[in-house]
Amino acid sequence: MRRTRPEAGDDSLRVGTLEIDPRARRASLDGRELALTTKEFDLLSLLASDPGAVIGRQQILREVWNTDWLGPTKTVDVHVASLRRKLGDPHWIETVRGVGLRLAPQT
Repeated sequence: MRRTRPEAGDDSLRVGTLEIDPRARRASLDGRELALTTKEFDLLSLLASDPGAVIGRQQILREVWNTDWLGPTKTVDVHVASLRRKLGDPHWIETVRGVGLRLAPQT
């Protein structure tokens, strides 16, 4: 799992064949642009910011939804399911039971 920054001054994240450009708010996989909602893009960007690291649901809610919600986190599950479909391989995003989620690039 590798994250690279292609050029100085370029804020793009690359994880395997996934590329995310936060400034342009675009993401592509294998050169194909992904049609993501705002929250899907923010969630994918958060996971790609530290590939392989597990990010807890409460941190996801704080950083993507700007809330410290302590109730059910079903909205995270709904957005993850949608992202998995759009990425074409559900294994890109792994659920670590009782802990959180991580981006696991496919090779």
